[in-house]
Amino acid sequence: MAAKTTDCQPVERWGHSTVKVGDYLYMWGGDQPDLPGVHNNEEKKSMCSVMEVCHLGTGIWEQKPTTGYPPLGVIYYAAAAIGREIFYFGGYCNHDSCCHNSLYSFNVDTFKWKELSPTTSHHGPMMKLLCDMIAIKVNGEDYLVVIGGRGPSSNNTPSQPGAQYSGKGLLSGYQRCNEIHFYKLSTGQWISPTVTGDRPPPIDEFTLTSINNSCAILFGGSTDNRSSNNVYILNFTDTSVNCTKLSNPGESVEWPFKRHAHSSVLINTSSGPHLLVVGGFLTYDIWIFDINNKSWKKLVSIL
Repeated sequence: MAAKTTDCQPVERWGHSTVKVGDYLYMWGGDQPDLPGVHNNEEKKSMCSVMEVCHLGTGIWEQKPTTGYPPLGVIYYAAAAIGREIFYFGGYCNHDSCCHNSLYSFNVDTFKWKELSPTTSHHGPMMKLLCDMIAIKVNGEDYLVVIGGRGPSSNNTPSQPGAQYSGKGLLSGYQRCNEIHFYKLSTGQWISPTVTGDRPPPIDEFTLTSINNSCAILFGGSTDNRSSNNVYILNFTDTSVNCTKLSNPGESVEWPFKRHAHSSVLINTSSGPHLLVVGGFLTYDIWIFDINNKSWKKLVSIL
């Protein structure tokens, strides 16, 4: 598809995600200047029908038009890629307390949106923002995993068995959760897995990063009005997840400050996988976590 604008600077924004597919970064949504504070109208649809793409080899940005109907949850959604598809879950609608639990796919070859699961109060994860999502592959089947987040405490989906919900430290009418849901792509089915081990508490604004096809690492986040610096290693099957918690042992061990609203990325090195953590609320540093040795090292202070 032809580019709308090439060699441009992306529109300023926050509350968005940027996803890598091949040699490109795909950036969509977020709160932008002049984004209408409405559920839906032509102006909002027009603004949300643009994908900003960065070619990593050259650093050149392009603005490209999309087709189909983009998600209404445009701020603080969760995103993950499988092959040539990027999946978008949930998000804040930019008016009142409206959140979504819809799931959309975006094809990076056709630049077309497709709704896979609509927003509903009847089933699936709660309507929420500030959750996170990864892709896993088990027994040859592709799944999406959605964890945590916050959303309205009324007019929402039924509580997930085994999950916890807490409104402590939040605006009235909101609650955090520690829901864990799988979405099986081949059947379009939401699944509530069996959860064992050290399940995280109700949590949002954390990072969830894949280590391999069936294992991930969760770090930081906001829980009951407190930031966290706990690490959780999550191991998945097609019906279950086992959670192992790693906490700061204290004494002279290097360990990052508690934080939320940070960024994390996996880096594979000759000595094994490492998690790079950058910034976060009221933190100005960069850390790296050796996943095999379960040890942290501070790389730099930004200030």
